[in-house]
Amino acid sequence: AAEWIAHCLSRFDLDSAETAITTSPLPPPLHDAFSSILRNLHSYKPFLPQSCLPGYTSSDDEAVDELQSEGSNVQDENEDQVNCSNRSLSAAEPLARLPMLERKRMSYTVSNLVGTHGHVEDTGMYIEQFEGYITAVVDAVRTHKGVVGVVVGDHVHASFNAVKRCAGHAKSSVEAMVAVRDALVCQCIGVVSGVSSGDAHCGPLGSRELMTFCAIGKTVVAASAMERF
Repeated sequence: AAEWIAHCLSRFDLDSAETAITTSPLPPPLHDAFSSILRNLHSYKPFLPQSCLPGYTSSDDEAVDELQSEGSNVQDENEDQVNCSNRSLSAAEPLARLPMLERKRMSYTVSNLVGTHGHVEDTGMYIEQFEGYITAVVDAVRTHKGVVGVVVGDHVHASFNAVKRCAGHAKSSVEAMVAVRDALVCQCIGVVSGVSSGDAHCGPLGSRELMTFCAIGKTVVAASAMERF
């Protein structure tokens, strides 16, 4: 059990590690040590590049394999766009030049804070509303097994079944955005979201100077377009 827990912790598979720590009959000192490591890794994880996390190239999950086998082909790949910070891909550049990317069936969400720009001059109020908004999005996405990716201004991008396995990604992505809306209604904070499911090419992309996790495909573009409507 101790070897398995150490393996999970080394891969940042914190959910499996937490389950094993809770259910395994470990000596108290070892249990306390693993629990302390787990708490620290949970606090570090939000600051790590997503390409360090497990799951984005895994194909051993049967539910995900089943979903991938149902997927439709990505059409007109030359029109695909890269949605990641500090990196863009020319529409004429074929995906064949991107060997690090893996085709997956996934869901993508884009949420946007609305009705608060009039409070920008009141920095205290804006910061409080922005903090509540980010907390609601992060909590909802993580609860539904998604991963928050890029935050650009008050736009928050998240993926489901791209970085982390999420067999019911289409339903989970919608439920996450509904949870965000419900959480912010009681705070009188407006939010609009776009959700799209389909095929995309996912994986770490960049250079030695900057590496980030990217999702490429019409699924990403559609989610951004739906958020604007």
